[in-house]
Amino acid sequence: MGRTPAGALVQAFGDVEKMSAAYAPGIRWSMPASTPFPRPMEGKDAVIAFNSKVWGEVHRPDCEVEILDEVGDERVSAARFIYRAHVIGKEGIYENEYTIFVRSGPEGLTEVFEAFDTVAALDFYRGKPTAMRGFDD
Repeated sequence: MGRTPAGALVQAFGDVEKMSAAYAPGIRWSMPASTPFPRPMEGKDAVIAFNSKVWGEVHRPDCEVEILDEVGDERVSAARFIYRAHVIGKEGIYENEYTIFVRSGPEGLTEVFEAFDTVAALDFYRGKPTAMRGFDD
């Protein structure tokens, strides 16, 4: 398990029940501005609905996380990681580097800021190769 709340959250990805047990009632989850999600998603019900969509409609819940860096304490923490998942209805494994920043309080996780390479994600969903992109791509 992760050493910090951010690491523990990342390692629980795919298990919505385990993830939601760590949330404060007023949790706020922010995705990159270039994604189609409300920014932030507010409240435990909204965040659980988002998590359920990700790991039920878009990705299979049997995803894999490889933590590259993890820093912080019980109040503020961050993790940089590689995320791999089977995308429902699509061939191949989606893989991307993510960073997550988490704030926590006595009631649990209060804020989550998630960042990832949105171009790599779009390329995958559009069927374009993303490995070893260079300046001439």
